Amino acid sequence: MDSAFLSRIRIIVIAFCIFFVYAVILIRLWAVQVYKGEEIQEKVSRQYVRNIRIPAIRGRIFTADGVMLAGNTASYEILFHISEMRRPGKRSRTVRHVLDEANRLAAAIGRAPALTQKDINHHMNYYPGLPMTIFKELTSTELAKAYELSPGIQGMEIATSPQRIYPQGKCAGPLIGYIGREDPRSAVDRQNYFYYIPDTVGRAGLELAYDTWNPAGIRHDVTLSENTSDPELPKEQRALLRGFPGKKLVIVDSRGFVSETVGAEIPAENGKDLVLTLDFRAQKIAESLLANVTGALVLLDASNGDILAMASNPSYDPALFIPRITIAEYSKLRNDPSKPLFNRAYQGAFSPGSIVKPLIGISLLENGYSAAETVYCEGFVKVGGHPINCWIKADGHGEVTLNDAIAVSCNAYFIENGLKLGVERLAATFKSAGIGSKTGFILNDSPGRLPDRKHKKRWTAFDTALISIGQGDILVSPLQAAVYTAAIATNGTLWRPNILKTIVAPGGAAVYTEHAQAAGHLAASPQTLEIIRKGMYLSVNSDIGGSKRARNEAIDLSGKTGTAEVGPRSTRYKNTWFTGFGTHNGKTYAIAILVEHGVSGGKTCAPLAAEFFNRWLGSQKEQAAVSR
Repeated sequence: MDSAFLSRIRIIVIAFCIFFVYAVILIRLWAVQVYKGEEIQEKVSRQYVRNIRIPAIRGRIFTADGVMLAGNTASYEILFHISEMRRPGKRSRTVRHVLDEANRLAAAIGRAPALTQKDINHHMNYYPGLPMTIFKELTSTELAKAYELSPGIQGMEIATSPQRIYPQGKCAGPLIGYIGREDPRSAVDRQNYFYYIPDTVGRAGLELAYDTWNPAGIRHDVTLSENTSDPELPKEQRALLRGFPGKKLVIVDSRGFVSETVGAEIPAENGKDLVLTLDFRAQKIAESLLANVTGALVLLDASNGDILAMASNPSYDPALFIPRITIAEYSKLRNDPSKPLFNRAYQGAFSPGSIVKPLIGISLLENGYSAAETVYCEGFVKVGGHPINCWIKADGHGEVTLNDAIAVSCNAYFIENGLKLGVERLAATFKSAGIGSKTGFILNDSPGRLPDRKHKKRWTAFDTALISIGQGDILVSPLQAAVYTAAIATNGTLWRPNILKTIVAPGGAAVYTEHAQAAGHLAASPQTLEIIRKGMYLSVNSDIGGSKRARNEAIDLSGKTGTAEVGPRSTRYKNTWFTGFGTHNGKTYAIAILVEHGVSGGKTCAPLAAEFFNRWLGSQKEQAAVSR
């Protein structure tokens, strides 16, 4: 073959190759623009338009008299907008620059370096559209130094963010609870946002119970302003303390950095404030009285179940969890043998001792026994060959009626009559008093333990004798004791204990007001209750009364002490009680006090009741006298 022919062949081959390449390109262009055009456009849109979540400021918590228990303060922090700090060329140059600037800033304000290359790469991979937090909670000195340096660091911002505060420290700490950062992985609205900035959410106590709007939890019909509800969320998930998140749409470039905001930002709606039923002075006094003991105190408005004070000791400061608690600190709290995370007022269940004797009296009267019938107490009762002592062991109380027996807390009287009643009738009265059931409190309270044959199949007369004096297989929480004491004080109604007074929207308008709700009724007639109240009055106000140390100058109390032996003989100790009620300026109050490892109810708890009312109501008397 000659050279001319070969040249023509080469030209044809080259031309065919060029044609083939162009044909492939044209087919690809057709596929991109026509066949898959819509699909690709959608992918591009999803890739470059980002929905950013903006969390709300958490609602505050106040006492009924306006004292803030939980609120928010401005916390200063330093942010880097990495999109403004980019360096040309490889990504590593930007990472290195950000790290150098962060280290320079740390040296200037006197902090340890806050970042690593790994931190920066992680942020650029997962949150390129968001500013990166470098330092939080700047002091005033650090803030001043940061302002001096900020003009020289492009992309640096000094911003404020809300931080939870508990201005009263440990006051009502176990009741208020604490917060933490929401885990985005379990957030109900995570799928709605590409960049998810989480809320602070309640982890315990009232911070948890009122975190979101939960009609089932609050248990009442409500009327909320329509403009406070997020239509995108189901009703049961509408926020209360947490508030509603805002959002904005941004456009990001091919590397994921924000280039512009699309449309108007929808601002977050701050959480609603809670006004509690707590009386701040009553709460502070209650906590001060328990400062050196392990125990609890509950004070109720007997007419409606409003909780005026709920103290538990040992306790903790919720501020420990702000901004987050360390593993070591949390382990220390969890493993503390005094159980500071355990709210004894509503979570605990304790042997009640003699504070159940008024309930035994109710059971006797409602089952046909006369209050005038007597029992001779010689200091002990034999049950199944085993002696059970009265607390007066020597000569006993002699002949006693029901009112006498309540006043002097005679074990012999209640054991003998408790055996006549039997466990079924005793249990029926205990059940009507709420023992063995939750009270309906917004927090998860203990049901206590109702003694009956279902609980203990091999029930004996000795078991019946023990529960007749508040020992053995009966357990009561301080909250339960306060609830049934309030029922004795009034008309027998067991009020659902309530801690919420009103819910207030960010604008200041009340959007919900709580109303009292009955949870049950003592199985007792008005005549029966009157007799029982007389016995409890004598217990405090007669010279031989077992509760006489509860007498005070501020309020005329009726009440009952209790002492329960707990544990095996080698390590036995006493849990001590006082429950009582009284009326002051037309308001009737019910109180329950528990002290673990006390001496006796009369020596340990009754004096605490006297001191509480003298300090709380005594000052009110003085103020009233001055005003007159």
